[in-house]
Parts: sequence; structure tokens; C-alpha cells
Amino acid sequence: MIMYDIFIPDTGADRRRKMIGDYEEIQTIKELLHGSPQGLSITDISKQLHLHRTTAAKYLDMLQMKGDVDLRIMGTSKVYHPSRRVPASVLRSFYDGPFILFTTRLTVKDFSSDLAAYGIEGDITGVELTDKELSPLYDEAMTELCKRAVLGSFAEIDITTPDKKDQKNLHIRIIPVVFDDGRAGCAFLIQDVTDLAQARKEVEICEKELKIVSEDLNEFVFSCTPEGILKRVNHPFCVRMDRKPEELLGFPYEPVISHEDLERLSKMKQEITPTNPSQTISFKAIQPDGMMAFEEWTYRGIFTQDGKLSGYLAVGHDISREKHLEEQLNTFHASFEALVKQRTKEMRQANQDLMKEIARRERIERELLIIEAAFNHASDSILLFERSGRLWRANETSCRLLGYSKDEIAAISVFDINQEITPEIWEEMWEQAEQEPGISRVTSTHVRRDGTIIPVEVSRTFFTAGPMTLFCSIAREIR
Repeated sequence: MIMYDIFIPDTGADRRRKMIGDYEEIQTIKELLHGSPQGLSITDISKQLHLHRTTAAKYLDMLQMKGDVDLRIMGTSKVYHPSRRVPASVLRSFYDGPFILFTTRLTVKDFSSDLAAYGIEGDITGVELTDKELSPLYDEAMTELCKRAVLGSFAEIDITTPDKKDQKNLHIRIIPVVFDDGRAGCAFLIQDVTDLAQARKEVEICEKELKIVSEDLNEFVFSCTPEGILKRVNHPFCVRMDRKPEELLGFPYEPVISHEDLERLSKMKQEITPTNPSQTISFKAIQPDGMMAFEEWTYRGIFTQDGKLSGYLAVGHDISREKHLEEQLNTFHASFEALVKQRTKEMRQANQDLMKEIARRERIERELLIIEAAFNHASDSILLFERSGRLWRANETSCRLLGYSKDEIAAISVFDINQEITPEIWEEMWEQAEQEPGISRVTSTHVRRDGTIIPVEVSRTFFTAGPMTLFCSIAREIR
């Protein structure tokens, strides 16, 4: 009998099932290694997963080249443990910045072509880390960091290139890598942060200047995050809070004020925008010593270039004295207004009394005008004399009778008009009038201005008007 070997080709479905099986077994190996950080040998893995040693070794080689596992030789055994290495081939394909790849002996195995900007020129393959060709990027701490990276640890370092004319600030990440042959190494991922370093330096200078200025102020100053976490405080604020800076920084701050004032403060913060970055509020706050104080605060929003709120800068001061003065001033105003109202009322009453008095005087003046008219137009001569004998008043009839003008007659006396009356007789007449007041009628003579003597019939009397007593002579010419 002739036996024939029959060849049955793999179908596409068979290949897919095989690939899925390989993937599941590789994932199982990774999970197994993560559950055993101390590492497992090929024998351990093949026994636990019921795999052939060759299959397990193939899977481990694949994981090692991917950077998922590391190999450690312990005696005659190869022990595998989890790793986070980056495949060097992947790094070349997907990292677009400058880099240098080192072997386990810290010699250059590969590098990018854009290192000239950092002072490294030419082919540096095989150059050791400490050689002068790499001196622009070398720092004393790098050797130890690279050794750790070769063993699987990540590190980073900031350096400054030695070229003072074109000095650069570089941030170098040192990461563990694995080459295509499964050997370990490390890589420098170089990032130029000169602009960032300069910006940070300027920020530090600004922060120092702000700190110096804020410490010299009498006002309370603090900066905080949008959530109120304190980032910076000055000395007056620490004194106000009765706390040290380290007891305040990193903790949320909220003034001890009434619920209504807290709502006003929260609403005010919501109104702060890039176009309206500053708002001011005043409230009554409880101090650490339990005393009440009036405070006024100005909150200024700090925004990023895209308009996002990054925090607040708050400046406040105690306005208790101003508030007390304001309250006193309000009290004075109220008292003054009450006094003005009282004085206005009194003045209104005084004005009313004055108007009544004016009306009364106007009435008296009208009466006096009437009396004056009657006095001047009387048919008889009326002369009024003071006790000294001087003429006090004369009517128009007396001026016509005696031939004087009004101005002229004002200068004469009783002795000029009636020559029969001497100073002695005049004094007796006054004394007699004090004892026996009344009206007397006599026939006498008057002397005219031209010296003519005319006979007259005279009615004489004394009368008192207020503080003044006068002698009244009413004369009529006898024809």
C-alpha cells in the first residue's frame, strides 16, 4: 500500500485565530509579570501558562523589543520583570525633537541631526557621555541619572549651555529605551526652554518686586486662586489675621462677615471680567480678637491670554475710623437739620410777627401822615417847644403867621416869639405845669420875623409823649 502525505494549506480564518491566540497569550504573560514584580523565568512562565519553553521565550523576546519587559541575568537563569521602556525605533519615528540614544555603556548609538544648535557638531556615534564632544550637554549628575535610566528609571534635568554668546536653557528628559536587538539603553530627549526660563525669571523678578512693594504697604494684600486658596500674603495681612505666612498659604480664605455680605462678595466676584477686571466692596468684618471693623477691599481679576480667570489680587484697608467719622457726621447732619427746622420755624414765626409789626407801623405812618396833614393845615398857629425853650415843631400856619420859612423857624426859641416870657417865667411855667397840669388861655403877643408885634389869643398846655414832655402853644391872631 502506498501512503501519501496530504498537505492542507492554512486558511485566512486559521491565521486570524492563531493571531488572536498569540495576542491573548502575550497579554496573559504581561499580566502574570505585573503580578510578580520580582520577576519570572521562562520556566516559571511556561509552567504557569502551559506553554512550550520555546513559545514562551519567543513571546518574551517580542515583549522585550517592545519595551514592556526587562531581562535580568541571575546565575544561569534569565529573569523577566515588567518594564516601561520606549522602543528606539518608535522614538526615531514619532519624536520630532533633538535626541541622543545611548547604549548600556553610555556610548552614543544614534542621534538626531539637529544638535548643532546646542554646540554638538559632526558624527558623535560611539562617543561616551563624558567625552568633550558632548560637553555642551553634560552635567555631573547625568552619569548617575543615565545609569538609572538604563536600569529602567525615568529622570529629567535642567542645564544651561556654556556658550555665553548664545546661551540656552535646556530641559533634558532621560528615559529608558530598548533597541531592536532587545538590548537596553537610555535616551536624551532635549527641549529648548530658553524662552520659558526667561519668562520664569521675569516672573520671579516681578514676584520679588511685588513682595517688596506689598510689604511696604499699610494695606492688606493677598493673592489667591479662583477658589480662594491663598498664594501670597503681605505682612499687614498676617498681622490682621494674627497668623504666620506659612499658616495661611495654601489654605482657603474667607472673611468672617455676615451672610448678606458674603452673598454680595460672591456676586461681586462673578461680575469681574477681562473687560471689567476690578471691583470694590466694603463690609463689617469680625477680627481675630473678636472686635468689629469696617474694611474696604478691591478685588482685581488675573486673567490668562485666552481670558480664563487664574486668580485674584485683593487689596484692603481698615476704614473703621472713616466710618465712625461718617456716623458722627450723619448724627451732626441730623442734629443740624433738626436745628435748621426749628430755627426755620422760629424765623417763620418771627417773620410773621415782623409782617404784623410792619403792617402796624404802616397803619401808624398813615395815621401820622393824616395827623401831619391836619397839623399843617390847621387854621391856628401851632408851636411845640422843648423845656430848653428850643422850637421842636411848627405847623405851616405858624410859618405864615410869623413870616418864617420852615428852615428858618426851626432855629428860633420861645423867647424870640414871645418877648413877655423870660427864662425865669419859662421855668416857673414848667414847674407849675408839673403841679397843676391843664389848658390855659391867655391873650399875648408874638413877634414876627420882620419885628412886627401882633396880638394873639393863645391856648397853652403841657403834654408828655413817651420820654418827652413838650409845651404846646396854639395861637390865633386877634384882628
